[in-house]
Amino acid sequence: MPSALNIDKLSACPACDLLMNDSEQVKEGYISQCPRCKQILQHPSRLSIRNNFICVFVGLVFYFPAILLPMLQFTMLGNTESMSILNCVLTLLNTGNWIIGIVVLFTIVLVPLTKMMLIIFISTRVYHKLHSHFLAVSFKWYNHLNHWGMLDIFMLSIIVSAIKLNEDAELEPGLGLYAFIILLFTSALQTQLLNKKLIWTLIERHGE
Repeated sequence: MPSALNIDKLSACPACDLLMNDSEQVKEGYISQCPRCKQILQHPSRLSIRNNFICVFVGLVFYFPAILLPMLQFTMLGNTESMSILNCVLTLLNTGNWIIGIVVLFTIVLVPLTKMMLIIFISTRVYHKLHSHFLAVSFKWYNHLNHWGMLDIFMLSIIVSAIKLNEDAELEPGLGLYAFIILLFTSALQTQLLNKKLIWTLIERHGE
């Protein structure tokens, strides 16, 4: 009788959904292709780690302007107000909206910064083949926090608010909005560039 398939070691091709054995790790410099549609499944390369680091570093540069600088300036009945993300959080907390304020503070302010710091720590250590403790724990925490990032949802709320206020007030984008857009773009690009299998392989060699 043939042995039962190990479901944990099966993976599906993202192009044609062919199930394949995913137990073998592709070596650096080689590629893994789907046998049916020839879709590239894995292409381990340290270049991807460097590109990921550059992307995260750019996001970190624009993080603080995105949080601190005004995103929108609106004029209504002769009064002009400008709000940044930090001001929004403080306003929510000062008006008694503690739950919403804490959620915004955690998902929009703390989670993106923590994710970028974790990736910078992990990528620098594994790229230079430096042995370090807490690499595995750091990457696990990154994967957990990855489900809590809501930059895209916050951007959508800004667009909806701008559409609703456009008829009653004069809106003018601030530097914080442009910085936030760049931060959102680099966050999405960094997620696409991240080669998790390669990271885990290098962590097994150089970390704990």
